[in-house]
Amino acid sequence: MSISEEEQLKAHLWELGDLSYLLHEGQEFIRDKFYESSGRRFIVNCSRRYGKSYLACVIALEHALRHPASQIRIAAPTAKMVRGIIEPHMRNLLLDAPRTVKPKHLKNVGNWTFPNSSQIHVAGCDAGNAERHRGTEMHLGIIEEAGFVDDLEYVCQDIFLPQTITTDGRIVMLSTPPRTPAHPFVMYCSNAEATGNYVHKTIYDAPHINDRQREEYCTESGGEHSTTWRREYMAEFVVDESRAIVPEFSDNEKNIVGTVDRPDHFEFYTAADLGFRDLTFVVFAYYHFPNDMMVIEDELVLERANSGIIASEIKKKEAALYGDQEPSMRVVDADRIVLADLSSIHKMRLTPARRDDRDAAINALRLAITSKKLLIHPRCTALRAHLRHGVWNKARTTFARSGEFGHFDGVAAACYLLRHAMRGKNPFPIRAPGVTGDNHFVPKRAANGDSNAEVIEIFKPRHRKTWRR
Repeated sequence: MSISEEEQLKAHLWELGDLSYLLHEGQEFIRDKFYESSGRRFIVNCSRRYGKSYLACVIALEHALRHPASQIRIAAPTAKMVRGIIEPHMRNLLLDAPRTVKPKHLKNVGNWTFPNSSQIHVAGCDAGNAERHRGTEMHLGIIEEAGFVDDLEYVCQDIFLPQTITTDGRIVMLSTPPRTPAHPFVMYCSNAEATGNYVHKTIYDAPHINDRQREEYCTESGGEHSTTWRREYMAEFVVDESRAIVPEFSDNEKNIVGTVDRPDHFEFYTAADLGFRDLTFVVFAYYHFPNDMMVIEDELVLERANSGIIASEIKKKEAALYGDQEPSMRVVDADRIVLADLSSIHKMRLTPARRDDRDAAINALRLAITSKKLLIHPRCTALRAHLRHGVWNKARTTFARSGEFGHFDGVAAACYLLRHAMRGKNPFPIRAPGVTGDNHFVPKRAANGDSNAEVIEIFKPRHRKTWRR
């Protein structure tokens, strides 16, 4: 085929809106899967270096060419990514476009306008830029690197989705996995997979990368079992150990999740991290003296609850677990006005949570997990998820926030529990059946019989002797 014939063929394909010739086999598979599916959302979870950003631009261009007067929006995590990745891809792709269909680029507003009146708008989602994606209608919305958009649910549900109501438009998300499976992108992947609108591709599915390159990437990432290799190249949802709040939990979860019979005597504790913007998270636990172990038996998770609801639900849970027995301590982290309401209005005996030396409190939790001094009941699913997926923010100054998991408040509640609970205190009365010197410390006087007489004798007033000359 001569050069002129090749150019004529390319021009014809652009006029048809068929740019598949620009894609490698793996990209073309995803593109075809997208066109075959019909769900409102289509999700791609794939390896680094697979070419997903390039593919996103191709899909946007094809839609603009095929459907006149279409409104297409491409969102990226940051404006810097738009300038450094999206715009260069668009510029290179459009080198093949014939004059008859080539759009005009208004760089200052991130807009490409086509001769058929279709438009592609591109903007980041940081520093309030997400609002630039608002409009009256949208036929196709693409969220590039969705796993790294800080407020993905807001962009998808509040900005993109309403624009598709009258157009029957679709939303495409492409990304490598986020640093924590607590990110909303994982939820979208799970939902899309259940409806057949999901594609997962690893580095081994990328036809343009050879075995030598894969081996090199694997070695540089720390090996096939490293977090980096599994997340970035195998597209697995794993917690980044460098940012995990409790990195030991994943390896020890099977060992510390289970049940144990309560001893005849115990003291129980309620520990709570109250929130309104974030979750209100409460754990209910007792100290198992014979096993020297803190046992978390249940949890309570509330959203946007006032002090009345919180007090009522805590009391209800305590009664269901422990009957009429009062907690040895209720430790609560909350604003002072909330603590005052719970104490004075709702008659709850409270201890304000200590918030000093945060790292020491977290380290105590981590040590309790590795030494198996903590047991979590299987029904505490939210607590386990918070411990498993919890990560620090980028500056490592506080816990990160996640739409589904809030501020990982379950981790905080567990820390307050371990910091305030009286570990080592023997709850067994001296005369309790089965209590002997072999299994408990029993004071010598108590072992010899009723000590009341001795106590009375010790504190009985004495008459001073007077000396006579």
